[in-house]
Amino acid sequence: MLNLKRPPQVELDGMSHAEKDALILKLFDVLEGKVEKTSRNSNQPPSTDGLKKGAAKPREKGQKPVGGVPGHRGATVAWTELPDHVVELRPQGQCGCGQCLEGQEGKLKERRQQIEMPKPQAEITEYHQYSVDCACGRVHCGEFPAGVTPYISYGPRLKAYAVGLVEGHFVALERTCEIIGDQYGVTPSDSAVQTWIVKASQQLESVHEANRQAIVGAEVAHFDESGMRVGGKLRWLHVATTDQAVYYTVHPQRGRPAMEDAGILPFFQGQAVHDHWKSYFAFDQCSHALCNAHYLRELQYCADLTGHLWPTALNRLLVEGQQAVEKARLDGHTALAPVVLSDLLARYDQQVAIGLAACPIRTPKPGDKGRVKQSTPTNLLVRLRDHKDQLLRFLTDWRVPFDNNRAERAVRPVKVKLKVIGGFRAMGGSQAFCVLRSIWETDKLKGVNPFETLRLAFGG
Repeated sequence: MLNLKRPPQVELDGMSHAEKDALILKLFDVLEGKVEKTSRNSNQPPSTDGLKKGAAKPREKGQKPVGGVPGHRGATVAWTELPDHVVELRPQGQCGCGQCLEGQEGKLKERRQQIEMPKPQAEITEYHQYSVDCACGRVHCGEFPAGVTPYISYGPRLKAYAVGLVEGHFVALERTCEIIGDQYGVTPSDSAVQTWIVKASQQLESVHEANRQAIVGAEVAHFDESGMRVGGKLRWLHVATTDQAVYYTVHPQRGRPAMEDAGILPFFQGQAVHDHWKSYFAFDQCSHALCNAHYLRELQYCADLTGHLWPTALNRLLVEGQQAVEKARLDGHTALAPVVLSDLLARYDQQVAIGLAACPIRTPKPGDKGRVKQSTPTNLLVRLRDHKDQLLRFLTDWRVPFDNNRAERAVRPVKVKLKVIGGFRAMGGSQAFCVLRSIWETDKLKGVNPFETLRLAFGG
């Protein structure tokens, strides 16, 4: 905060208009810090709101209709025509008239099915290796299956279960071993599970690479990054995702070097959806689309800060554009009507111009070097003006969504993992997690059981 002292009236009377204008701008710089940033009006996560979080904003009628989302593959409990067990429930005893009911011919009245889990029980398989002495003198031995090490070892299904609990469902190592011990009566060590995690990541590295190549060739991909603790230091998780593949990497840096090492953006030629992190724009061989959800929150902050109407008008205009696209798509159209599109673009330009008139760009004084610090609303307005095409890409290219929720949802599970473990001890563990989590999320998108993928990785 700037160190300001109240000037005496004599000093104020002696100031020129320019000096008073400068003083007023300093006062506004101080006042900007008084408007608290929350998850409503900034990119801060909801967890930072604490106990001050207000009540959820009520939905408007019809905003979220009852039933499944159009296009979503629903799932329900299906009737099984070939059950594993059939239990016949016949009347016992005798009727009130004295007739015995047992042994009499009956007819089926009702059928009910109950789904139950099998009793957890470890299966122990003992392998006997035999040798045959050939007449020529050579000795031939039967071969043990892959993964069957000398004396006692754990099978691929148990290993996959342990790795899936740790990396798929974020159960801590110690608790994973405890769960397996409680269920099956065998308790692997923490170090054994950690070894399985590294082994699984090595076995699935080719699948991880296939995910990268799939995203490189996609028409639309989402990108995001978030901080994580590795070895007690800040490192950066980078995620790239489509509707069919997810790819995680971890890197010491957040910007362009990390994106280049991830190996997607340097070769990507489709529509890259992301936030306004400047490093993304270094890759100019692809088209860029910005996340409007970020801008809605920033506009809300500017409305709280200034009390002007232009932030609210722009906020409503962006939402109106999103609703117009959704309605046109439901009506079977492939593009917005030219009249509707031109009206939205014209109103957008008009509100940005009104905003810049109210919060003009500050110019340097004669002789001053360097850039002049701009106010928060002015910085936002300049981005809205200069990146209009990327921000409104969703209006003209319907492959591009309104926001970057797909990438942000991919980051969210990693934050749950970090809350469980606090951070990774070494870079190797974080890299193994990125590989396994990429495969896990991709399997979920494709409707594949990720536990089966892990089992096959262990030679099951």
